[in-house]
Amino acid sequence: MLSSSLHLDLDLDSFPWPAERPVAVRVHPVAERALKDGHPWLFEDSITSMSASAGAGDVVVVFDRKNRFLAAGLHDPENPIRARMLVHGEPAEIGPELFRHRIETALGRRSEVASRDTTAFRVLNGENDGMPGLVVDLYERTLVIEVFTVAWLPRLREIVPALRDVLAPERILLLASNRVGESDLCPPEAAHGSVLLGTSPQGGVPFLEAGLRFEAHPFEGHKTGFYLDQRANRCRLGRHAAGARILNVFSYTGGFSLHAARGGAAEVVSVDRAEAVLAQARRHFDLNRGDPQVSACRHETVEGDAFEVMSKLARSGERFDVVVVDPPSFARAKRHRDKALGAYRTLTGLALPLTRPGGLLVQASCSSRIGAGEFHDAVTGVAETAGRPLQDLEQTGHPPDHPVSFPEGAYLKCVWGRVP
Repeated sequence: MLSSSLHLDLDLDSFPWPAERPVAVRVHPVAERALKDGHPWLFEDSITSMSASAGAGDVVVVFDRKNRFLAAGLHDPENPIRARMLVHGEPAEIGPELFRHRIETALGRRSEVASRDTTAFRVLNGENDGMPGLVVDLYERTLVIEVFTVAWLPRLREIVPALRDVLAPERILLLASNRVGESDLCPPEAAHGSVLLGTSPQGGVPFLEAGLRFEAHPFEGHKTGFYLDQRANRCRLGRHAAGARILNVFSYTGGFSLHAARGGAAEVVSVDRAEAVLAQARRHFDLNRGDPQVSACRHETVEGDAFEVMSKLARSGERFDVVVVDPPSFARAKRHRDKALGAYRTLTGLALPLTRPGGLLVQASCSSRIGAGEFHDAVTGVAETAGRPLQDLEQTGHPPDHPVSFPEGAYLKCVWGRVP
């Protein structure tokens, strides 16, 4: 299982205070048009003038060439995205009331996600919920905040009370992205995860997903401790699993594997390069042994590089009814696009020989730099060249608690294809 290390309590007054007066900003015409259309980012090279210097979390107000209000947001002095815009078109005060309203509005959009059987979901999806650079996930009574810009650090003293009042969690944890954690503006105790309310979790944070028992590990795991964005696809896989032999590559802590088992899979093989997450995958199976389908499913874990393991399995003649390929992001910057598309094509080429005739290939991408169309073309193009053209079943994307409101916010895509 993933380890559980000690993380410090953090006093919100450890962060700098934002300035009381907003800073007026003028921008290039192209940026004016983007902000007028509601884009949440203002880049450093788009700014032509500022009325004063601004620190992290200070409010900047953008005016157009005719001195009319365009947008307002929070300043980040260290990022090429110099400001994250929260208000467009009509002026509004940026502060506790606005934050609380955004939280309540976001919760209203998720009314159909949360249930007695699903107790973990994304509360705030950054830019897509009007809170750019800020993500909040709920795991039963534990809230996890992840900040992707230092602009939010001084504003946590306003965000935390709003979240506490609206959601009444038992604990609130803070995570900082790598960029934020490395900043001199980030207190050292916040760089690697800290406790803002309640106590540090001992072991995993339990939650339910469609009735299955899971554990999140916010301080040791990826994202906020679990991949909540793949929930709908995991449930969908369960409907294709009856009697099947399934290979789950880049399995992480076995979310797809467990849903397949509950769906009636005869055997599931989980592959990941980290033994710690494979141990957690085995624990997830143990937590659900009360389900007769899970108990009957044979679950094997294989530690190793996915590319190498898939090649070895193919050489040994292994075949599966369903192959799931859900890798991490291969394109974190624009310059990585071609390499990422090449990696996706390679994975498709490795997955096809492992898929029995009539079997199912499920291949996903979480790279926002790769569009859904070009990802689909990359996967299906390899299958066509290999003489096994996919029968398209469906293409899926973001679940309801991960809404998309601007082009750069669309990252998740998944191809479901029958392999002849």
